[in-house]
Amino acid sequence: MDVLTILAAGAGGEDKWYYWLFHDWREMVITAIASIIVFALLAWKAGPAIKGMWNGRIDRIAKEISDAEAARSEAEQAYAEVQANLVNAEAERSRILAEARQTAEAVKRQLVERGEQEASDLRARAVIDIENAKKQAIADLQAEVAALALGAAEAVVRSNLDQATQAQLIDQYISQVGAAR
Repeated sequence: MDVLTILAAGAGGEDKWYYWLFHDWREMVITAIASIIVFALLAWKAGPAIKGMWNGRIDRIAKEISDAEAARSEAEQAYAEVQANLVNAEAERSRILAEARQTAEAVKRQLVERGEQEASDLRARAVIDIENAKKQAIADLQAEVAALALGAAEAVVRSNLDQATQAQLIDQYISQVGAAR
């Protein structure tokens, strides 16, 4: 059995099978006109609202796409700036390190030069101090020798030398001792 026979049997007989679909042609015409009027009214009144919503959605999606593209280009630009800053930072770091090395070398040279100068000054002062101490020791020695010579000369010639002869002998002896040193 086919589908049409089953439908006709359900409708009440073989000759009435089409009534469930095409019941009355006037009813069909009225239904078609009413449907056309309803669809026309919907298109007339609801059409602009639906079209506005549809266009609004399209515009919103287009705006979101353009905003996303702008955000992407801004992000790419920011990324490029960050990359450039990283390169610049690396160059700056290298420059600062080189400058620090140069400064350290200059400070090292200055410290070495200052140390050498101070050592040279200390040596010069030591030589001067040694010379002064030597002169002082010679002067002290001459005074001591003079005192000893005077004492010895007094003891030896006390009776037969006068005061002027004693002073002359002492001065000669001091000059000889000073010249020998």
